[in-house]
Amino acid sequence: MAKSKNYNNLSQVEPSLESQDYYSHDAFEAELKHVWYRNWIYAGRDSELAHQGDFKSLRIGSQNLLLVKNEQGEIKGFHNTCRHRGSELCSEEQGNLKSKNISCPYHRWTYSLDGELIRTPHLIRTDDFQPEDYSLYPVLVKKWKGNLFVNLDKSKLHSFDASLDPSPNHLDNWPLEELVLAHSYKTKILCNWKIFWENFVECYHCPGIHKSLCDMVPIYQRTFVSKKDEQGWEKLQGEGDPKFCGGLKHGAKSWTTDGQLQGTQFSDLNANEIQAGYTYLQSLPSVFIVAHSDYVRTVSLLPDGPEAISLTADWLLAKESLDLEQFDLSKIVDFGVEILKEDAEVCELNQRGVKSLAHKQGVLMPQEYDVVNFHKWLKSQFQAQ
Repeated sequence: MAKSKNYNNLSQVEPSLESQDYYSHDAFEAELKHVWYRNWIYAGRDSELAHQGDFKSLRIGSQNLLLVKNEQGEIKGFHNTCRHRGSELCSEEQGNLKSKNISCPYHRWTYSLDGELIRTPHLIRTDDFQPEDYSLYPVLVKKWKGNLFVNLDKSKLHSFDASLDPSPNHLDNWPLEELVLAHSYKTKILCNWKIFWENFVECYHCPGIHKSLCDMVPIYQRTFVSKKDEQGWEKLQGEGDPKFCGGLKHGAKSWTTDGQLQGTQFSDLNANEIQAGYTYLQSLPSVFIVAHSDYVRTVSLLPDGPEAISLTADWLLAKESLDLEQFDLSKIVDFGVEILKEDAEVCELNQRGVKSLAHKQGVLMPQEYDVVNFHKWLKSQFQAQ
């Protein structure tokens, strides 16, 4: 991939992944092993587990996980599997363990909120059975700015910061930990998880698909994500024209249906962050975060087989914003949901079309340089130990 020093776009076309990589069960199983079971996966907000005994279950591929808040206020992660004969412990997606213990519904083996085996009703004891050897299987949990991440690979304890792109401090000026969950949108998209990410990282599709978004962010009308996507960008910046410089259209302040702030503008944002109107952070393969002047949106996904994903979008705002007399949450949510639905439609079109016997491999155009970068990242996961 040849690039000039200050120019993002490809200078030549590049091959995409092979078509079968988007629907093959063998490819999907390999990606679960090398990608989803070895990276930090977004698991929601810590506010979802506010009280002792609160729990949340999470499925990553074939792996069923359980997050629980213990007596010390810590959030612990376990495989949702009894140590006796492997029964699922909690079948509900979310709730509170009123007994303050985790009890297997099959033979009633019971565990503390720290995962220790504390009761085995009706068990005929043998000398070689030691309860302390049968604690629940632990899962790494990381809390970052009010967000929860899990990792099935115990060797990745110290790798979390490196998983946040571009950096863990990129959103330091937003009070993420203090924000409250104002709305959630959940849907299933019938596409491979890689197709979703490929669509997200390029704007070649934007002019034909995202009318409202391109109006809000004029540079997207030109199929560019950044001013540096165009060769000779230094000479084309104009007099602050967002069509060349990026950022919101003149007069707009946030990604809302009318372009105006609905919540209180975050007080620590700098002039560049306010002018840009949106700041991205991503953590492959499971989440990206878009921070605006008055709210933050997280979009997370989990794979449901080789040809489907479960997607959740959460809108986070300052608590005082929700109490404003003129506050209208629908102006924030409707703008974002429209974009997600448009993306879902084309991702499903892509998934259906890529299965053609005649189509062995696609080709990537200059604006799709970040698709190439995504493919490089994906291949690196198979090379990592």
